[in-house]
Amino acid sequence: MKKVLTHNLGLKFLSVVLAVFTWLIMVNVSNPLLTRTVTVPVEFTNVEVLTKGGLTYESVGRNTVTVSYKIHVRDESRITASDFYAFADLSQLYDVTGSIPVQVELSTYLGRSLVSAGSVTVSPPAVRIQTEPIQTKSFMLEIHELSGSAADGYAIGDVKLMPARVTATGAESVIGQINSVGVEISVEGADTDLTGSASVYLYDANGNHLNLADEVKLNSKQVDYTVSVLRVKDLAVDYQVSGVVADGYRFTGVDSDIRSISVEGLRSALANLTTLVVSGETLDISGATQDVEVTVDLEDFLPDNITIAGSETTANVVLHIEPLETRQLRYETDRITMEGAREDYEYVIMSDVVMLRVRGLSEDLDMLEAGNMEITMDVSGLARGTHQVLLHVDLEEGFDYMGPDTLLVHVRDLAAEAEATVEETAEETEE
Repeated sequence: MKKVLTHNLGLKFLSVVLAVFTWLIMVNVSNPLLTRTVTVPVEFTNVEVLTKGGLTYESVGRNTVTVSYKIHVRDESRITASDFYAFADLSQLYDVTGSIPVQVELSTYLGRSLVSAGSVTVSPPAVRIQTEPIQTKSFMLEIHELSGSAADGYAIGDVKLMPARVTATGAESVIGQINSVGVEISVEGADTDLTGSASVYLYDANGNHLNLADEVKLNSKQVDYTVSVLRVKDLAVDYQVSGVVADGYRFTGVDSDIRSISVEGLRSALANLTTLVVSGETLDISGATQDVEVTVDLEDFLPDNITIAGSETTANVVLHIEPLETRQLRYETDRITMEGAREDYEYVIMSDVVMLRVRGLSEDLDMLEAGNMEITMDVSGLARGTHQVLLHVDLEEGFDYMGPDTLLVHVRDLAAEAEATVEETAEETEE
């Protein structure tokens, strides 16, 4: 018998099955109470109590509690954490420690019917919060980023936001983290005005996004925008100088670090604009004896509704002033052309050479040759005798003739002299 009982596998299995079956019968008949626990989140109620006092709160430590309860073994699997409701009433706040007692209720009919009455306990019995003043602050909306570029030949103009300001409400320490409030707009490929709406973002002092959506309340989370897209055009800059330099000096030209500039504006405003004219007192050289250096704000000379594309708006201008030199050039008088001369008169310049004084820039005088100059004298109407006759010197632009103004010319009446000679010969013959 011993051998049969200890070496029979079938009997062993049967005994195990009978033991489990017997246990199940005992449990179902007795259905004992068991103690079980679940973790339940704590909800804060009566928040308006703090709000009315201008305060907000932040949970300190964990905001969940462990709920213990008793339940019959047969109903154990039917109860979960969702059958319990744990809450802390902020009206019961103890200011000294910041503690609020936690209360637990069975939130479902099933829970109330299955959990043993009076068996529910909570640990810890209280939670702690930290209060802080509520702050409301107004921020001017900024264009934090205009991503992308307008189409070729266009530029981004003014950007308008509606509304222009937003208010943020939250804990004082949280609001203190906000350095600016703005929007981000894409203008990629724009060739006409843009309209739309954009989300409002919070930024710290480094321009990084602040993720404070759960802690800060904004009066506007979306704002409307209008982006003006302008036409771009290149204009030549024409510097127009006024005034006269001091005697003995000459204005020789303008140098500037900006000879052309890109401007932007409405297409209609740019249609007939090809040159930006800079003039007025800024470029006055009256009485100047040396280079005049000025700084010109080009925006002052633009028509209304036209602006400079880019940040460079000032031009450094140099008005060059150079001294003049006077040189003497040797000129043979037989090259002078007599205008209005009579055929029966002879005109003799009383000197073979004249020294002409010419004033100009040094480098120009170096290239001037007396042989290429044309000089004329008007001798019409001159009678016999010696006369001072005006010289007319034809010089290229850039030269001033300084003298002499006249030359001495002797005029002979050849016919009268011939007649006189004949008469003298006749008289000698008679004698």
